[in-house]
Amino acid sequence: MQLKLAALLVIMLGIVFSWPLVEQVIAKTLPIRHVQVEGAFQYIDKQDIQMKINPLVQSGYFSVDLQVIQQAVMSLPWTESIQVQRIWPDRLKLRIYEQKPVIRWQAHSLLNEQGEVFRPLNIDRFQALPVLYAPNEQRHQLLEVMHGLSVSLMDQGLYLTEFRVNERQSWSLSMENGLEIQLGRLQPLEKFSQLMKALVVLGSELVNKMVYVDMRYPNGYAVRWRENEQINW
Repeated sequence: MQLKLAALLVIMLGIVFSWPLVEQVIAKTLPIRHVQVEGAFQYIDKQDIQMKINPLVQSGYFSVDLQVIQQAVMSLPWTESIQVQRIWPDRLKLRIYEQKPVIRWQAHSLLNEQGEVFRPLNIDRFQALPVLYAPNEQRHQLLEVMHGLSVSLMDQGLYLTEFRVNERQSWSLSMENGLEIQLGRLQPLEKFSQLMKALVVLGSELVNKMVYVDMRYPNGYAVRWRENEQINW
């Protein structure tokens, strides 16, 4: 009985110590010959994907670590998610989903549709996107709010370029035409609704002459007009 146990132990030790050699044999006899990359890419460079995964597919079909490959591709700033699978006998399939920026976040980041932050290197090319400045923990909620504000403003021919919520929870808006709107921190959505009703009454001609609107008054609002504009009521 002891001899059998000793023999079994010797065999197990032999397998353990010879495993690196076995891995090399597997890698040579069953290598990864093809990597199939799927996805609609506007910003991801396939050469960046290749550089990330080339060193990771040398271990062969059975030994390649799919989780490590997933983590490597996820480290690319434009990757939102990825699916990796083996396809017998010598293929890996990568399905990569690219980030879709909807707004700029603070000074150097972007937000996707889910309110997730990502930081590409070429953020300067996205200056045309509206920007949100707000406390980080509120970004998901305020992304939805910002979308609603933008739709309402576009109905009045105004295009939101900047939405700010400071640490005191005071809201302010900037328009593409230079108009600044202060909503304050007390019931800002109600103030915004009141402003939209007022803009309908005033009409687009007067609205386009505004440079600043302050909605922080309890019973009305203040307007500053553009220089050299004549106002006819």
